[in-house]
Amino acid sequence: MGMCAELIATGPFSPAVAAFLDYPVERFATARHGAIVTRRLFGIEEGSTVSREFAALLGISDPWDFSRHAVDLALVDRPGLVSFAAAYPHYADDVRALGVLLDAGFDIHFRPEG
Repeated sequence: MGMCAELIATGPFSPAVAAFLDYPVERFATARHGAIVTRRLFGIEEGSTVSREFAALLGISDPWDFSRHAVDLALVDRPGLVSFAAAYPHYADDVRALGVLLDAGFDIHFRPEG
């Protein structure tokens, strides 16, 4: 088995992000504005090549360098992520959600497996 990868996003709840979280919007009806919520993104299972391509778009040159797993917003290649979603359409919703969560101030962490 090759390397798989996912992202874990953590940040402040607001109605603007509710539709981009892991649960139906109704589940957040009583969520306090600013409460810390999480979202898992991508779940890349195609293997090492795609996982490394994805990591590079996040500014991560070595997916196994655990000191680099906190994604630096300045290093994220957003146009590259759009191209990634065009090549792998089943990740298009996650690319869109990632953009919303980044703009909302979420912390994003890369998580490899394998």
